[in-house]
Amino acid sequence: MRNFEDFVNFLNDSPFKKAINFFLDRKIDFYIVGGALRDFLIGRSEIKDLDILILVEPENIVRDFSNKIGAFYILLDEREKEWRLIIDKTFTIDIKKIKKNIHNDLLERDFTINSLAFKYEDKSLVDITGGLVDIKSKIVKAVKTENLLKDPLRMLRAFRFMATLDYEIDEVTLNFIRENSDKIIQSAKERINKEIFLIFSEGKNIHKTILKIKETGLLFILIPELKSMEGCYQIYKNKSLDVLLHTLNCVYYLEKFYKNYKKTFFKVYEKFLKEVLYPENKVLLFLSIIFHDVGKPLTRTQEGERTKFIGHDKIGSEIAYRWAKDMRFSEKFSKKLRNMVYFHMYPHLLGREKQITRRAIYRYLKKVEDLWFLIIVHAYADFRATPPGKDPSYLKNLLKNIYDFKLESEKEKLKPLINGYDLIDLGLKPGPIFKVILNEVEELRAEGILKTKEEALMYVKENYID
Repeated sequence: MRNFEDFVNFLNDSPFKKAINFFLDRKIDFYIVGGALRDFLIGRSEIKDLDILILVEPENIVRDFSNKIGAFYILLDEREKEWRLIIDKTFTIDIKKIKKNIHNDLLERDFTINSLAFKYEDKSLVDITGGLVDIKSKIVKAVKTENLLKDPLRMLRAFRFMATLDYEIDEVTLNFIRENSDKIIQSAKERINKEIFLIFSEGKNIHKTILKIKETGLLFILIPELKSMEGCYQIYKNKSLDVLLHTLNCVYYLEKFYKNYKKTFFKVYEKFLKEVLYPENKVLLFLSIIFHDVGKPLTRTQEGERTKFIGHDKIGSEIAYRWAKDMRFSEKFSKKLRNMVYFHMYPHLLGREKQITRRAIYRYLKKVEDLWFLIIVHAYADFRATPPGKDPSYLKNLLKNIYDFKLESEKEKLKPLINGYDLIDLGLKPGPIFKVILNEVEELRAEGILKTKEEALMYVKENYID
């Protein structure tokens, strides 16, 4: 673990030095508190945010600093009188006034790992809650459990630290969350959204964290639709599995994929793997996994020893879309989540065809568009979590076929054989039928049946006019 002498050196070589010099010149006592201090001590390299507590009203200080340095500033919380300075468009400093004294303020914070304070001027550490010990022990512990109810989002934040820092939550804190999980709905959806995003985009131990969230009941408060998946059994050849357990197993295998993708058949598709690593796409994949079977309890039927879930993909996709919108995800993201769930069975069905035709590949790419690779990764995690889950060669074969098709198409950069004006010249009136005809022509072209414009026009004439 780094020491505080290193922290001073880091500050002196960072854009934050401008603010530190400003405070020193004005002889303003200040303390650096919270996440930046914790992250530096555990070895994180990128620190772009500082939290600072001062003994005077911050408004004039912020304005003077902005005028001198040229930083932007905004009022974050009028009641708490918290201000944010933005330096060089990238680095932020949140500034608040100490209410009574530094000890009292630290006792009002959420977790001990965030309740350290460093006084730069005399290089001293204030640690009255044992935060340094808990950082070394990798423990998330509430400073006082009642502090969690002052801002119920802190309960979810405990799991964010569990996921992103790979820490454990101490039993007293965990039990308190279990007893008060329903209070999370008092938090703004936008703030819940941010915590969920960080869990999935930066998490190091996502599966373990999700299990703990479920154990406390918080999972069913955040996503009530998952509750009906418990006790909804799907019968496989050799065993039956609770649908929720299968879903959580999918989370496990998706996380395993992220840790070991260089050891799978995906490793040769480096160009597309980059897309999977984007934070937003990582969140999209994990959420689509969590929602992919949410429609099964509503569609379950049983014939002898077989269970069927006809239409669960469509119903589940609408549930996922509504949840994402309610949780303040963007329209674009919500639609992507809906499509990921709606098409999650597509690679399984297409990959198991005896012969994967070029026309079928064209249809797949046309329908799923830029999600095509993510959906195959989704299918891979889904397959691994489905007994026996040992031979995903059909997905490997499907991926190669699609990759070869795309490579060939990109080389040719083909324009459509015909367009709407050609159909008008044939005597057809513009309407929905145009899209049907043009898609059909391109599918036949992908199959190699139509190769020239003349052949395409003759096909339309024979099948839609004569």
